[in-house]
Amino acid sequence: MDQNIESEILEKRKLCKVLKVFKIVSFIGIFAPFVAFMVVSRNGYELDSAWLLIPALFVGGFFLFSYMETNKLKDLKELMGQYVVRSVLGERLHVIEYMPNGYTNEAFLHNCPILPSFNNMDGSDFIHGIYRGVEFTFSDLTLRTETKGSPDGEFPGDNVVNFKGQLIMATSHKNVNGFVQIQERISRRMKNEKKSGILSRVLGSENSRNSFMTGNASFDNRFDIYASDSQLALRVLTPQLMQGLMGLEGFMEIQIAGNMVAVAIKNDRDLFELSNNGRDNGDMEEYRQKFRDELSDILKVIDVFGMNTDLFQ
Repeated sequence: MDQNIESEILEKRKLCKVLKVFKIVSFIGIFAPFVAFMVVSRNGYELDSAWLLIPALFVGGFFLFSYMETNKLKDLKELMGQYVVRSVLGERLHVIEYMPNGYTNEAFLHNCPILPSFNNMDGSDFIHGIYRGVEFTFSDLTLRTETKGSPDGEFPGDNVVNFKGQLIMATSHKNVNGFVQIQERISRRMKNEKKSGILSRVLGSENSRNSFMTGNASFDNRFDIYASDSQLALRVLTPQLMQGLMGLEGFMEIQIAGNMVAVAIKNDRDLFELSNNGRDNGDMEEYRQKFRDELSDILKVIDVFGMNTDLFQ
């Protein structure tokens, strides 16, 4: 990577850290004058009411530095993505499109049956590529449900994170006439929540979700399997595929339907991000290796399906 680009990345990261410090100081400054006012008043002194204007200045500073930090982080993410992450991706796959600050189409996410319902979201690192002949997309996602509080303050608002992790979509070479859904038993979230989605209704997975046992005790103890028919499930869930899925980490929700394999991995991680452990000494190899390891985790999922089923052959 060009030395000037590398220096620019490190300088932008330092600036983001400075803005974060200013934001924290501004937040503390909002309350400091009130504390000082109470201490002075307790000792019998009086302060001019103009002191109470100081918090307003700190409030303005807090929002200003927050806004600046957000924009600079996006700039840093874009620069790091295009010049570091993209090169790492190119080592293992053919990159059709990569957007560091982009994510999978929101309308599709609302209709994706393996994701929970949500009304607020953000995401990053949209990847569209081809790996070992398999065309796929990837995104980091955070899906939330936000509720507004009542005007009288009796009922406070809430912000619940329903999903934080990755969504991988792979286009298979063969069309599946029906659906197979595989859900981890670690959480009953997907059973208790209403599935979002036109897609699930089209496939019949809301009205005809037939539970299915594979006969593999270890697999059946870890996963719930639903299918439009048992014969389809038997054809898709080969012993090799079940063994491969057992070797993956993270809370997984999987749907195989039509010519698409969708894998949602809830692991509370955000991949391809700068960590606080990174060094600002001009050596970016630490980050490259981190991104290579994270990419390997993504490609491992694709390999499980590509190498253990005939869907991609």
